[in-house]
Amino acid sequence: MRALARSLTLALTLAAPAQAQSLYEATSDLDLYPCEMSTLSCTTLRLPLDHRSPHGPGKIDITFALSFANVESRGILFYVVGGPGASGLASAENYLSSFEDGLTDYLDIVFVDQRGTGPDNGLACPIAQARFDAADLSIRDPDTAKATARAYVADCTAEMNRAYLLPYVASDQAIRDTEAFRQKIGAPKVWLYGESYGTQFVQAYAAAFPQAVQGVILDGVVDLSLDAPGFYTAYTLAAEAILTRTLAACDENAACARDMGAPAGQVYDRIAAQLDQQPIRVPLTLASGRVESRQLTRGLFESNTFFALYSPEGRAEFLRTLAAAGRGNFVPMLHLGYANMQIDPETGVGIPDPGWFGAAFFAITCTDYDSGTGTPDERADQILAQAAALAPQAPRLLRAYFQEQLACAYWPHQGPPTRPARYVGGDWPTLILNGDADPITPISMAYDLLDSAANAYGIFMQGGPHVIWGRGLPCPDSIVRAALLDGTLPAARDQQCRQDLVKDYTALTLTDPADLQNPLAVAQAVDTELYQSIPLSVWDGVHPTTIGCDHGGTLSVTPTDSGTDYGFQDCRFWPDLALSGAGIEVNFGDPDDSITLGLTASGGATGAITYQYRLAEESWSISGMWNGQPAQLPRLP
Repeated sequence: MRALARSLTLALTLAAPAQAQSLYEATSDLDLYPCEMSTLSCTTLRLPLDHRSPHGPGKIDITFALSFANVESRGILFYVVGGPGASGLASAENYLSSFEDGLTDYLDIVFVDQRGTGPDNGLACPIAQARFDAADLSIRDPDTAKATARAYVADCTAEMNRAYLLPYVASDQAIRDTEAFRQKIGAPKVWLYGESYGTQFVQAYAAAFPQAVQGVILDGVVDLSLDAPGFYTAYTLAAEAILTRTLAACDENAACARDMGAPAGQVYDRIAAQLDQQPIRVPLTLASGRVESRQLTRGLFESNTFFALYSPEGRAEFLRTLAAAGRGNFVPMLHLGYANMQIDPETGVGIPDPGWFGAAFFAITCTDYDSGTGTPDERADQILAQAAALAPQAPRLLRAYFQEQLACAYWPHQGPPTRPARYVGGDWPTLILNGDADPITPISMAYDLLDSAANAYGIFMQGGPHVIWGRGLPCPDSIVRAALLDGTLPAARDQQCRQDLVKDYTALTLTDPADLQNPLAVAQAVDTELYQSIPLSVWDGVHPTTIGCDHGGTLSVTPTDSGTDYGFQDCRFWPDLALSGAGIEVNFGDPDDSITLGLTASGGATGAITYQYRLAEESWSISGMWNGQPAQLPRLP
């Protein structure tokens, strides 16, 4: 039976905390300056490099970004992002924009660039990281797997330019950085929010400094008491089950099933078996129009699979790329791998990301967890033996269990051999948020905490994404808002809500050769492919760029004051049709929003057409000539 609340007389409503002063007032003596990556105010504290030796000579600058309440402050929230390795400052604006209206009016919010992240202390090795992420690793070839992990650690530590930080980036050091900031502003009680890895940080913070806590929100929960094998086993099995559900969902969707042409699980397993034999050669068109042969590896394929499971939208995107691959077009799958792994499609080499520091992930994870006993090779052998035992239960995603652990086995700094006790809460309320389709922080961990933590409340979602707050969903957004602003606790100790497992699958376009004879079908297919383009989905929207089309030719995009201009140069979204011309997208967010395409076609069809879709009316029109006939809308029956 799940543990009851600390007291049956605990009121459902707690008075909103009275802060001695707002964050704005509390930071009046600090040196504030505009943040580089947002409109927020930043402040930097010079802190001990090693909090275990606070009077030692080493120092480190830790930067905090501050969002001051616009109207009045009803409390302070310390927001701890996931990873580890994500930059809190780089993502702050994005998170703030996702909150419910009014939340930032009455809440002070603090973000931090944790040790190992950000422009000053970031640990990154994008070139080595990309090679490791794309590498083919198998328990059937343990020597190669170990050599690959060993080479990654050596190359990564050589590539990063701040290796001196490696002994000092464990979570316990970062927690003391954040507590130092709280002390600097007068030591108020604060709400602690953590997502994914951030839930580890927040649980440990609350246990170390209970006097600091007004309330705790854990979103995508990690059970701190699990050792590395326990944690990786839990999430590998969860991911395997969610993949099975996702593939089954495709079979139940008419468009997805039609695109696959066979049960989705069969298509997946056929491609995986092909990649087990050797990488698949993919002809990739570069911005210059030149075609270069690239490799789709099993590593990229499995990484795409795992990343897709994080959200309903990601699952739909992956199923579409899987369907294309099943039909012989592996370009979208390759582009998806490049996008997920931060690889430049033009060069095939890893590129830096100002919001993500992959080496920090390992630097923090490997020093938070223990990799086992013995030499690095002996630790790696133990991990691979554990993976072999787990293989029958995880035939598709076994790599998720052992890849990161192998890197940690060779990492120069190891974590402690014992794990912290499971989080037990305190006098404050703890809101536990999780979904049953979470591949990295399985819902089982959240239930375990709900069973053991005092004053805990569970908000659980069927379907949905990994990390569920701040996505515009009434559950849990309205529940969290009420707790933060009004002190109103959830109406019940255990609540559930539902979202889609797979969101809005978009069918492949022009799969029937006869569709090429229909100019409206072609124009609408071009419109669809623009919005489904994986390279455009990661475009920064600021700098003009050119990408290769799947089957040859190029597409250029240029940002304008009103939206985006497109340029097509023999662009082949499909093998038998080349398109040239221009497009204008108007994206003001008002009734004038539209897309207009002026295209000439050659190959399987010829012609010149003008197509327009107006968003406000959801209406379309077409004119021109196609295959020698006037292009016009079909008469409705």
